[in-house]
Amino acid sequence: MISKFQAITHVHKTEDIKKVIESLNHIFMYDNIVIEESEILISGSRKGLEDLKESLKKRKVRETARKILEKGIHKNHINFKLSKQAAFAGTPVLLDQELSALGEIEVKVETDDIEGFIDWLAPSQV
Repeated sequence: MISKFQAITHVHKTEDIKKVIESLNHIFMYDNIVIEESEILISGSRKGLEDLKESLKKRKVRETARKILEKGIHKNHINFKLSKQAAFAGTPVLLDQELSALGEIEVKVETDDIEGFIDWLAPSQV
């Protein structure tokens, strides 16, 4: 299965850009980073999502994560959002809706096997 991801987050004037980058570092292992004045874009391979996968397993939230991922399915990609504040604390939290005034981390995963990717990231426990 071939998969790659991109994640983007906006940097508000009240935020410290170093802390926003630290939030991304807590969740992702990425190959590329583009830092602009008002946003940060990272990208990488499926391997860069290993920490997210392990956190979902450790916190026993894979079924909830599966439901959120399934809602984000498009033709050849999946979109989902993570809490930027939770990421700063080192805990990835997938969001079903926008919750923070500071915004979220928007993730897009492109893959040649949507169901296989979801099964890899958040295997069903049922």
